[in-house]
Amino acid sequence: MLPDPLPTDPDELEALYKELVMQDQVDQAEFDRLMEARLRAWGYDPQHIMPEQILGLMEESMNRLLVNLYAAMEAAPDDESHDQLTQIIGQAENLRSQINHMFSEDTSLSDTTPANT
Repeated sequence: MLPDPLPTDPDELEALYKELVMQDQVDQAEFDRLMEARLRAWGYDPQHIMPEQILGLMEESMNRLLVNLYAAMEAAPDDESHDQLTQIIGQAENLRSQINHMFSEDTSLSDTTPANT
C-alpha cells in the first residue's frame, strides 16, 4: 500500500513506482494515484495533459529503456546474453520508430486542445 499522502519528490516517487511494478498484483487505483503524482512532480497537470506532452513522455521513457538495455548488453555475462539483448534492443528501437512514425502521421496532435475543457 502506498503512503498517504504521496511524496512530491520525483526520485521518491520513482522508487515507489519501481516497488509497485515489481509486485505480483497491482491495485489499479493505487497505480493511477501514483502515476498522477509522478506527472505532477514532473510539472504536468494529469487532468489537462496534452497529446504532445504524452508523446514527449513516451519518447523519454523509450530512451531510458534503451539506455538501460545498452548498459545491460555491455555487462552481459556471455555471448548468448549479449545476443539476446542485441535482439531486444533492435525490437525496442523498432518500436520507438513505429511510435514516432505513428505520431508524426497523426496531424491532429498539433491541433488539439487540452482534455476536459
